[in-house]
Parts: sequence; C-alpha cells; structure tokens
Amino acid sequence: MTVIVYSTNAGSTERYAKMLGEKTGFGVYSLSGDDTPENAEVVYFGWVMAGDIQGLSEARKRFGTLKAVVAVGMMPSESSKNETARKNAVTEPFFYLPGAFDLKKLRGMYKIMMGMMLKMMKGKVKDSDDPNDKRALELFEKGFDSVKEEHLEPVEDFLKQ
Repeated sequence: MTVIVYSTNAGSTERYAKMLGEKTGFGVYSLSGDDTPENAEVVYFGWVMAGDIQGLSEARKRFGTLKAVVAVGMMPSESSKNETARKNAVTEPFFYLPGAFDLKKLRGMYKIMMGMMLKMMKGKVKDSDDPNDKRALELFEKGFDSVKEEHLEPVEDFLKQ
C-alpha cells in the first residue's frame, strides 16, 4: 500500500499532497500525526528552507526507505533541485515542485527569518538596475502562488510505473 506523508509550514506542501491523494486514491497523512499505516510505502512531501527538506530525516527514521521524495520550494530551478537533492542526500526518486509564498501565513522563526530577508532584499534592490531583482522583491512583498495540479504530473507518471 502506498501512502503520502507530508510536512508543511504555510500550506503549499499539504495542498500538493492532498491533490495527489485525490488523484491517486492514496491515503494522505501529516508527518506530525501518528496514524500512518504500518508497512506502507511512503511518498514523502516536504517543504524546502535554505536547501533543507523539512521533516525528511524524521520521515526516513519513521518509515525507512521512502518510495519517493517530493520537495516544495519557492522558485525551484534545475540547479536548486540538484543542490537540494545533494544537500539532503536524496537517493530516492526525487521531484521538486514550485510552491507559494505569503509572509502573513508563515509562523514562528520562519516568519522572522523571511521578514529579515525581505528587508535585506529591499536594500539590495534599491541600488539595483536589474529588473529581475525588482520582480523578486515584488513577489516577496505581495506573495505568489505557483501550486498547480499540473506540476504533479511527473510524480503521477512515476507512481503509475
């Protein structure tokens, strides 16, 4: 039996996990819960902060070998995907999906850290002529949501094999 287990901070990872659960019929469980069926094959969804897939080490301790790892980050690129896989020693099939960002939805230290990052970005952008810097600042200030069902297609294709 395959199940989906996730860890989330602001909800993007949970949204993806539930979307995939609806499409596949797999059970969806929070890593913070203790109701995951024993001996299940786990597809783990974790959110990325500073290149670390949150909850991944706990998921490996609890469930052993994972069927796949799905990371959800703010603006993934091929290089950030590769670096995240390397940094987290991912040997399982690995997928990196674009998430969302809304400073108002963050909690605790993450909200404080991202607030400080936003201040630093404002200082950098003020002296920059690069339109990409200005766009990045706008995304941080206003927030964005890149969570879309179509981003799950490679994960679905893998699970159909």
